[in-house]
Amino acid sequence: MTEPGTVANAPPRARHPVWRGRQRVDALWFDAAWLAPAQRERRILQAWTPGCRAWRFAEGDLLRFDPPRPLRCERAPGLPLCRIGAHALYSGPLSEAERAALPPADLHLSLGGALRSFELSQGETLDPSTAIELDDYVLYPTYDCSDAVAEGRRERLAVKPLRDVFGHRVPAPSVQREAFLERLARGREDGTGLWQRVAGPSERVAAWLLRRSAAAGRPATASGAGGVPARQIPPPPSAWRQWLERLAVTSRASSLLGARQGAYLRRLMQQFDRGDLLEALRHALPIDGHEPGVGRGFGLPGRRADLGLHGGTSYGVNIDIGDMARELLRKRYRAAFQRLDRDGRIDEAAFVLAELLNVRQEALDYLVRHQRSVQAAELALGWDMPADTVIRLLMLAGDRERAVLVARRDGAFASAVAMLESEHPEHALALRREWGQALVEQGRWLAAVDAVWPDPGSREQAARWLLAAENAGAELSAAALVQRAALLPDTLAHYAARIEALADPGAPAPPRAALGQALAAHKGHNRALALLATRVLPALAADRAVGANDLEARQLQRLLKLSRDPWLQADLPALQTPPLARQRLWERAEPVRLRLDPAAGLQRPLDVAALGGGRYLVALGEAGVAVVDRQGQSLRRYPVPASHLVIGDSGEVALAVIRRDAIARVSRLDLVRHRIDDLGAMRLQFFADRYDGIAWSVVADERIAVLDAARPGLDALWSVGDLGGPVAAAQYFARDEVYLVREREYASAWHYRAAPRRALVSRNPIAAPGEGESVYLHPQGAAWAVFADAQAEGGLLLAYESAGRRHSAVLAAPSGEAQPFWHTLRTLGAGLLAWLQDERRARAYALNLSGQTVAEIDWPEPGLGVAVREQAGHLLLFDAHGRVLDIDTETSIAHSFALR
Repeated sequence: MTEPGTVANAPPRARHPVWRGRQRVDALWFDAAWLAPAQRERRILQAWTPGCRAWRFAEGDLLRFDPPRPLRCERAPGLPLCRIGAHALYSGPLSEAERAALPPADLHLSLGGALRSFELSQGETLDPSTAIELDDYVLYPTYDCSDAVAEGRRERLAVKPLRDVFGHRVPAPSVQREAFLERLARGREDGTGLWQRVAGPSERVAAWLLRRSAAAGRPATASGAGGVPARQIPPPPSAWRQWLERLAVTSRASSLLGARQGAYLRRLMQQFDRGDLLEALRHALPIDGHEPGVGRGFGLPGRRADLGLHGGTSYGVNIDIGDMARELLRKRYRAAFQRLDRDGRIDEAAFVLAELLNVRQEALDYLVRHQRSVQAAELALGWDMPADTVIRLLMLAGDRERAVLVARRDGAFASAVAMLESEHPEHALALRREWGQALVEQGRWLAAVDAVWPDPGSREQAARWLLAAENAGAELSAAALVQRAALLPDTLAHYAARIEALADPGAPAPPRAALGQALAAHKGHNRALALLATRVLPALAADRAVGANDLEARQLQRLLKLSRDPWLQADLPALQTPPLARQRLWERAEPVRLRLDPAAGLQRPLDVAALGGGRYLVALGEAGVAVVDRQGQSLRRYPVPASHLVIGDSGEVALAVIRRDAIARVSRLDLVRHRIDDLGAMRLQFFADRYDGIAWSVVADERIAVLDAARPGLDALWSVGDLGGPVAAAQYFARDEVYLVREREYASAWHYRAAPRRALVSRNPIAAPGEGESVYLHPQGAAWAVFADAQAEGGLLLAYESAGRRHSAVLAAPSGEAQPFWHTLRTLGAGLLAWLQDERRARAYALNLSGQTVAEIDWPEPGLGVAVREQAGHLLLFDAHGRVLDIDTETSIAHSFALR
């Protein structure tokens, strides 16, 4: 018979049984033949660091490091084990022939002169914390640090002023320009100026309007003291300017304007023709701009103070110079650029390209060609060029830190790596590794493996990420098998038992469906993938026939083709994909009517979020955060206080936020590795309840900002201030953010599109609501004026406008009787939620954007303040008594439970 842990009566021997010298050690083995259990525990505690795991076998204890630790093997407290290949740990540098003679296993140790093989599943998981004696420690009262707030967030993507970019090479403003501006200011103060001296009395009204247009026509700007400035949108020509143009045409002001602007253009041409290049460029007019103007110009362009490049996008008025004059200017500008280039005046030449000819990409390429990568990067950042362009220039400038920040902010790693790979492979490699780390921080473990796998030096790390995914939730673990079969096909034999469990038709369908989706989406082919498809396809086809998954016919055919098994193709019955009896919640013609179980739970949730796979994340205040199943039973606890949850898009990371007066403490939860990271505390006014795993939208200190919520410090990736007033309200949706700003004279709604590129969509003043109306923020129209009449016949009358159309609905009173009730409204991305309650009953109505009622929900108790969370594919409602309702918005199927 073989001994426990051995694979043969005559175990093989190793020529070099142990590691020597300095190695990257993955684990330590503490042999039971040499050390007593207490000694082994003491050594494990001494070597323990965050991320370690430990197991106990009959032959000894194993401590595994994550990440590997460089050690000198002769001085190690135990027998060093190092990884060879992607899976197993070895106690010595075995040759390829020696490894081939060993059976598949997690550990291969040289004990007693023979090689022994072990599986981690054979060991008992150790918790070293139980060996720590705490009885003799004195407990002292804690000190309240709630008033201690970290310093303001650092702005590492701040746009530099142009004078800082070009330094002394950009000339200072001229004395003549300053004198001109001073005279202009005096003329505005005393009400007299050129127009009063030139125009007659009959034209003074038009002249006054023309003079006022210079100030009134400027669009408002929002400057960010740090971060990348908000993308601007061109303001449309205003009604007053169009009226003013008509007035100018019907009066002598129009001819006077044309004469003055024509004279200015003639002087400009003469300056170019005389060779007075520097002065001509200071007066030159930009042409070929892609940004529309705000209307006709009623003044003359001023002389430029310098030839510096401007970092932001500006929108000005138009001077109609005609196509012929524009072509003449274009030729002169090109000639000026060529002359400046020949003279080696790089800054002025770049100015002509970017400011006058409006060819900014050509200007950036020109600067890079002349080894001005630093300047090009700063300008691209200020101009808000495409993220991959900014990243490429920052990498070429040697500013890897800010390049990574831009990539993390905009999710632009893939395109930036592709842009750098051919000409600058060293930069592409560095960025690829940062890409993998960013994906892990987002909880996208399998995508991280794909991102770094082309780099041979990162494959060991990728294998560890794959192991982490395999130990995560059931669906992620199942999808990870596909990646293992594709990248490490020789190791799939270790997972035979798991594959057989997934292929069992009696096993739960969702993990098997996740495996099928991943397998059908994979483009490669090998023997391991074929075997995997062969094993799971019959069960997947059976699931689809009864509607247990939503695989399409083409996906099932792809799996059949991938299997390359003629016997399976012959025996498998015709693949059936009957129509799924599903109806999206927000598209229903008739409302779904739901009634909750009146039984209350045992815990009071402050926030609830769906994780997928039938799991939910629950914030319990000072009691911490819990992961619960579909029955409300706790699966895992995280000892971190939380009143609000911010769920990552991957469902594998989350933020736990606890408010203490004006301060919010933020912690990051890694739901795969079960780690808690304290990110810091700051004053938060508003924040989104979802994020992509890195970029988190907040309002802090009267600034709209995006924070890096994957790492301690909560550094700002983007921010905008100078809003004109405080932010009174904010609402966050899947792709949109709407802010209500209380400005000096009125309130305005700022609508930002958060994905795929952050941009300001609109900034509109909000009209004062009428009688019976309230204003609610929503991406369609930025602000809705909703009319609500609780005295209407039949219940509550709602009326609002969406997408330019007026909608109305009458919602029945909760008790169906003529008695007083009160209501609250909440806008959702797909519609509106109305909550009606009286002293006896409570009812919620979900309405889509067309005003159609799609759900009626009778709640067991009134007066509980039911909270709502809208997630991708879920509409969650929960109350203070632990009741939770989850409506699948793709199928309209509801599931409810109470927290236990």
